[in-house]
Amino acid sequence: MLGWIFFLSLLALLYLFWNRQQQARIKALTAVRRHCAEEDVQLLDDTLQLVSMAVRNGPGGRRLHRTYRFEFSSTGDERYQGQVILAGRSVIGLRLQTHRIQ
Repeated sequence: MLGWIFFLSLLALLYLFWNRQQQARIKALTAVRRHCAEEDVQLLDDTLQLVSMAVRNGPGGRRLHRTYRFEFSSTGDERYQGQVILAGRSVIGLRLQTHRIQ
């Protein structure tokens, strides 16, 4: 009986972690789309790639920092890379690689 309780608790924790990951990814993707529109560049493939995840100390205490990479184009010919960093649920950095302007 105790084994089942442990197993179900583990499943619930895994689901909560996955759900928070999805919420963070959506928040990051929304920020990237908005920034790309402001910079007049095109987000390619409409996807983010999780590059790193680490717990770090900061002004608000310990938070999970996630770094996502994405690709964009300014002219439609070349692909450039960008990066967005989240601390918890807050976007703390968004950078675009130096790119050609139309």
